[in-house]
Amino acid sequence: MSEVKSYRKPYNPPVKKMTWWTENPFYIMYMVREGTAVLALFAVLEIVLGIFMIGLCSISPLTPAEAAAPYIWYLQNFLGNPLIILLNVVVLISQIYHAITWFSLMPKAVRVFMNKNSTELLPEWVVKSGLYAALAGTTVFILVVAFLTV
Repeated sequence: MSEVKSYRKPYNPPVKKMTWWTENPFYIMYMVREGTAVLALFAVLEIVLGIFMIGLCSISPLTPAEAAAPYIWYLQNFLGNPLIILLNVVVLISQIYHAITWFSLMPKAVRVFMNKNSTELLPEWVVKSGLYAALAGTTVFILVVAFLTV
């Protein structure tokens, strides 16, 4: 094993206060964007609860309303709660914000070349337009499927 001793002192800048990130607008927007992950977690847990409630529905000789009681409770009492509705609106707004900031970041983070023999990159507006078109297309597709199955 090497016996070389390092006399180098690493520089650890002092952190003045816990709200250091509020001094720079870039850091504020970064922290808000990262905070949208907490709201996305709520949306995922809400969907998991719905799947769990469907799993609790029994297949039995009971009437359909009695057999589906857990899922009916989930739809009427849980999702119908005004606080949950408000929270879902906040989640929707936060995820739209997250998508917009992510789409503006993509051309800088992922280099898409015009072709394999060139180092010329696709313009940012092309990449962003493709992402917004994909978002709009999948949203329309999901809404059409949802309304056709009602």
